Amino acid sequence: MKKNTSILFLLLCLFSYTEIKAQYRRQDSNLNRDSVLYNKSWAVGLRLRSDGFSVGTEITTSKHFKRSMLYQVQFSYFIHPKQTKQSSPFGGGGSWGGDGLKPFIYGKQNTLFTLYGGVGQKFLVAEKGKRHGVQLFLKYAGGISIGILKPYLLNIASIDTSSGFYTITGVNVQYDPKNLANGFLNAYPFPTVNNGKIIAGASGFSKGWNLTFLPALHLEVGMDFDFGKNESFIKTLEIGIISDFYYKKVPVMVDKNKFFYPSVYVGFMMGKRKEK
Repeated sequence: MKKNTSILFLLLCLFSYTEIKAQYRRQDSNLNRDSVLYNKSWAVGLRLRSDGFSVGTEITTSKHFKRSMLYQVQFSYFIHPKQTKQSSPFGGGGSWGGDGLKPFIYGKQNTLFTLYGGVGQKFLVAEKGKRHGVQLFLKYAGGISIGILKPYLLNIASIDTSSGFYTITGVNVQYDPKNLANGFLNAYPFPTVNNGKIIAGASGFSKGWNLTFLPALHLEVGMDFDFGKNESFIKTLEIGIISDFYYKKVPVMVDKNKFFYPSVYVGFMMGKRKEK
């Protein structure tokens, strides 16, 4: 199944690039020759992805009205499709327990961030009218991603064997496959064994900064709809497909991890174009 998904994604990238080139040839004689050639542009924006969200910037340089070189930088936060937030069993429900304990994600061992830098091309497919309308661009890009893994720590409560009551010890524990007795996977209902330990809540983002890094290859194909009234001002809605190909499975959860995570995105960008 993973192999078929990867092949489908690559074929879609190839088809999109072929379509871009075809559109480029068909539109050559239909453009408004009074349009200004903008040599440079920059834009910043936010993307909502099917597996998280990202912020980033795009810079284009051009010597041709219809085609530009595209440079991208993106920083993203990954949300695993299997992760589900649970309330602390000591807090009486709600987003925060009565004792301030944070909700936690059961089975999550790392938080994944991705820093991406890449190069591609952007093609003008449909030109905006002189007074109003929308410009349509097709784009593709690829490059290198660095996956940044931050350990996800949990606060563990221990039972007082003499009284039978649980006491929150404040011990911050991360997943260790060689030490499953540390309570990291002990969730509600209260255990009668498991060394008398249970998850009290998440430790918080400030805990666990022994980072690890995973390199990956990045590919994306997308469309931009620029509806800014002023040609020099960029106001763009973007949609597309995107993926990072890691050299091994990314350990975000205790299980159900993969090395290839395709997703779709929708985003909004704002910026400026310059003639020189």
